[in-house]
Amino acid sequence: MVFGDIMIIKWNGELANGIDAFDKEHMFLVETLNNVYNLLKEGRRDEAKSLFNEKIVNYTVKHFAHEEEVMEKYNYPDLENHKKIHEIFVRLVVNKLIPEIENGSEKDFNDALSFLVGWLFMHIAKPDKKYAEWFKEQGIEIKDEMADI
Repeated sequence: MVFGDIMIIKWNGELANGIDAFDKEHMFLVETLNNVYNLLKEGRRDEAKSLFNEKIVNYTVKHFAHEEEVMEKYNYPDLENHKKIHEIFVRLVVNKLIPEIENGSEKDFNDALSFLVGWLFMHIAKPDKKYAEWFKEQGIEIKDEMADI
């Protein structure tokens, strides 16, 4: 669900990697980013901050853990590099983006969301598609283990 008509990122074929479990998780993040953006545009900053912290930050950490668990289970050869990408992102969110959102202006919040949209798009389009291709080549089917989150 998107509040209002504005989407800062739209789910499309470029973002889908063909692994249903991870595509669903990525779609949730896209939808939630749009919801945060629209709350902010409606002047509902406190709700936007809450949704950002509760859904985007917490869910992203769980999503990363899910990806890494699956990669480890199937001995994905680029696991360590993928983990490092995740770790750098989490540090950036915790050390830079959350403080900007909590203490900064609406522009700072918008800048943080813009960064997240760009990062999410590039991360799904490059490293995530790389592991998706590897899983497909190996004939590995990933189950939707985060459905209850």
